[in-house]
Amino acid sequence: MDPGHKRRVAIILALLGVAVIAGVSSILLYGPARTPVPADEPTAAQPASDPSVPDDERSPTTSAPTPEDATGAEDPGNAPSPSAERVPAIVVSAEVDDDTTYLEVDYIQFLTGDEAAAAAAAHGDESPPPNDYYIVNENARLRRFAVQDGISVNVVVNDDGSSEPGGRTMPLSDWVVRLEGPAAEAFRAGFHWLTVSGETITTIEQQYLP
Repeated sequence: MDPGHKRRVAIILALLGVAVIAGVSSILLYGPARTPVPADEPTAAQPASDPSVPDDERSPTTSAPTPEDATGAEDPGNAPSPSAERVPAIVVSAEVDDDTTYLEVDYIQFLTGDEAAAAAAAHGDESPPPNDYYIVNENARLRRFAVQDGISVNVVVNDDGSSEPGGRTMPLSDWVVRLEGPAAEAFRAGFHWLTVSGETITTIEQQYLP
C-alpha cells in the first residue's frame, strides 16, 4: 500500500472516532432522544374519549364538594324555638283586644321547706311558716303577655267561690269573664303557674293554697 492511501485511511478512522465520541457525549448530557407525542393523542394523565360515545352520554367530571355543599344552607325551620319557663305569678288584670287575650302579671317567689322558713324568719314572720310555704314578692315590676288562643285554664274554685282542691278546667274566654264576675276575688286568689314561651302564655294553672 502506498503512503498516500495509508494517510487517507488514517484520516477516515480519525473522523469516525470523533463522531463516535460526540454521539456518546450527547447521550450522556441529554439522554436518549424522545419521540414527540402528537397533539391529538391522549397522554396517561388524560384518558382518551371514546369517539363512538356521544358527548351528552359521557360521564361528567366531578369535583370535591365545598364546605357549603357538605353542610347545606341553614334551614330556618330548624332554628330553636324560644325556651319556655314555668313561673308563679299573681294575675293583676286581663283584657281582650282584637280577639287576643292579654294578662298583666306580677312574678313572685313561692318557697317551701327550709327556704320558706329562712325567708319567713328574714321578714320577721313566723318560722317555719304555716302550711310550710311562704310567698315573697319583692319586685313590683308588672309584665304583660299575650295568651295563646284556645287554651283551657285550670282553676281550684267553683263559680260560687267555694274551693275545688282537685281542680277543674274551663275555656280561656269563660275564665276571663269570671275574673270580673261576682266570684272574681276567689278566681284571683293566691297565684297562678304560668308557662311562658317567648312573649306568649301557653298554660295557666291556679295554685291551691290551704
